[in-house]
Amino acid sequence: MDEPIVVRDARRDGAAALDRLEARCRAEGLAEAVVMELRVVAEEVLTNVAKYAFEPGVAPAVELRVSFTQNAARLEFRDEGRAFDPLGEPSPDLHLHPEERPIGGLGLTLVRALVDEARYEREQGANVLRLVKRRAAQ
Repeated sequence: MDEPIVVRDARRDGAAALDRLEARCRAEGLAEAVVMELRVVAEEVLTNVAKYAFEPGVAPAVELRVSFTQNAARLEFRDEGRAFDPLGEPSPDLHLHPEERPIGGLGLTLVRALVDEARYEREQGANVLRLVKRRAAQ
């Protein structure tokens, strides 16, 4: 596994982290569609950490570990913010008219749709979200 991508403040440094992720994925030879989907997934996770995981005034730090196998890319996001299992949240009812739906949840639905495996754990005071995306675009 390569050195983690350390994001000291997801609000300020998120775009640079996403560029580094994208570069690693391209260097690994992933299909362009997979690279873009992983960037969207990572952007959604970093945005959620930046907005919701930490108290105001606290820099939302995240560590992103990226690894590759012959068949897949694996992303592991680790932050020490408030405990939150994004996979435990219910998906929004997309059959409701947008004005009738509660705000939120669409980003997590997008993340679930773009990855092939997702797992959350709370480990030693940290949120750990592990995502797997197959190399071949679906």
